[in-house]
Amino acid sequence: MVKTEPFLPSPPSETVSAVPLDSPIRTTPIHPDLPEVQLPGEPLPIYKYHPVTCQPLEEQDIRTEIEQLRQEFPTKETALRAQELAAKEAKRKIEEAEKKKEQVQKAIDKKVKERDTEMKVLSKYQEVKASEIPS
Repeated sequence: MVKTEPFLPSPPSETVSAVPLDSPIRTTPIHPDLPEVQLPGEPLPIYKYHPVTCQPLEEQDIRTEIEQLRQEFPTKETALRAQELAAKEAKRKIEEAEKKKEQVQKAIDKKVKERDTEMKVLSKYQEVKASEIPS
């Protein structure tokens, strides 16, 4: 498994927040295996944008990371293989996050339904009790 996280460039030092994956500025897929992860397609090539903030990357800011990657993956084939593995890993993590989100939503829906049922039962009970009390 390829560890890509330590090599991702850091966001700019200004406080720039993450751009949601469904933002309209994200128009071009970052990789064919990850069509749901997109970056701005213009005016720069997609590899010149930060994947989280969608801000343009400055070469001097990422030079050390690029050199580390060149040492770790000296040939084009090894780099492409690592890229494919990283894309598959990212896709797996996205799918796991979606499944977890669905599970949590189902659990929330179940709890809400249980609460609503209990509230109906309580209301009925209170109505019966209220009607039993003589005026």
